[in-house]
Amino acid sequence: MLFKKDKTFNLLKVLEGCEANKASAQKQLFENYYGLAKRICLRYAANSDEVDEMINDGFLKIFAKISFYDRKQSFEAWFRTVLVRTCIDYYRKNSPKVSFIDVQEARYLEQNDYLLERLSAEEILELVQKLPPSYRMVFSLNVVEGYSHAEIGEMLGINEGTSRSNLAKARMKLQEWVKRYLDETVNQDNHV
Repeated sequence: MLFKKDKTFNLLKVLEGCEANKASAQKQLFENYYGLAKRICLRYAANSDEVDEMINDGFLKIFAKISFYDRKQSFEAWFRTVLVRTCIDYYRKNSPKVSFIDVQEARYLEQNDYLLERLSAEEILELVQKLPPSYRMVFSLNVVEGYSHAEIGEMLGINEGTSRSNLAKARMKLQEWVKRYLDETVNQDNHV
C-alpha cells in the first residue's frame, strides 16, 4: 500500500483545514483516503493511468467541494459518492462515442454467475477492467455500487433497458472469459 492510515488522524480537524485550503490538511486527507479512492477507481478504469487520473480528479473535486459535505453524514459515504461521480464524468469525457446495446439484443443471454465465484476478487477485477467502457461502467455501478438500472440510466444518460442490456452483456463476456481462464488453468495443472 502506498499510504497507510495515520493513527493520529483527526478527520474533523483535517476537514476544517481543507476548507481553509491548507496544503498540509489536504495532504493528510489524500494520504489517509488514497487507498479507498484507488479501490473505487480501479472498478471503473481500464488501466493504471486512468486510475491515477480519476483519483487526481476526484481529490480535486473533494477539495473544491469540501464545504458542501454535511458533517451529520458519513464522510466515507460522501467521499465514495464524489469518487464514483468523478469516474462517471471521466467516462463521459473520454468515451463519448461508446455505444450501448439495446435490451432487445440481450434478451436471451444466459447468466451463470457461479463461474465468477471461482475466482479471487483480484482476478475478477482484472477481467472487469478488460470490459468495454460501457459494460464496465454499468457493471460497476450496478453490481459493485448497488445502483438501480433507473439510477444508472439517469447518471449515464441512457434508458433503463439499455442499462440492463449492458449489464447482461458484461456478465456474458465475463463468464466467457472466466470459463476460458478456468479451462486454461485446468489444462496447465494437467500438464504439470
